[in-house]
Amino acid sequence: MSAVADTCFMVNWSNFRRNKDLFKRFTINLPILVIDEVKDIRTKRFIANWIVRGGVRILPSLPSIDTETLKLIRLSENIPSLPRIDPPETYGLIYAKILKIPFLTDNKAPKRIVKIIKEYEEVNVLDSLDVLKLIYRKENILKRRIEDFMRDTGIKFSTVRLR
Repeated sequence: MSAVADTCFMVNWSNFRRNKDLFKRFTINLPILVIDEVKDIRTKRFIANWIVRGGVRILPSLPSIDTETLKLIRLSENIPSLPRIDPPETYGLIYAKILKIPFLTDNKAPKRIVKIIKEYEEVNVLDSLDVLKLIYRKENILKRRIEDFMRDTGIKFSTVRLR
């Protein structure tokens, strides 16, 4: 399955001890803005390694998506209940919409946008917990992998979501 991912998602998965499992389920498309935003050397190596292996593809900057990105950022700034969304994240969400593939992120804004802005409601936004559930469907393995992920990345999933 193909998906678009943003920076935070890639940073988190680069720190997960079983990060190669991500590529058993997904081919990751990264907007060039995401690549430019990555500062962490570990994440850069992780992405470069999977570009070479064919698990990551780079999506170019396009004027039409630049325009749509500015439009969506302005629109979201006028909705007080939305968390802030940055340009690389917005770019990824728009690409996912255009390509009709999931958007992988650990940020809250995209999940809220698809619930609030009708034009984006068809985008399937998945966070790391959603992806872990897809990869490790067997309950006994899933629980262990979620614990490993939280330990490796420092992310704490809510008790409600873990149920």
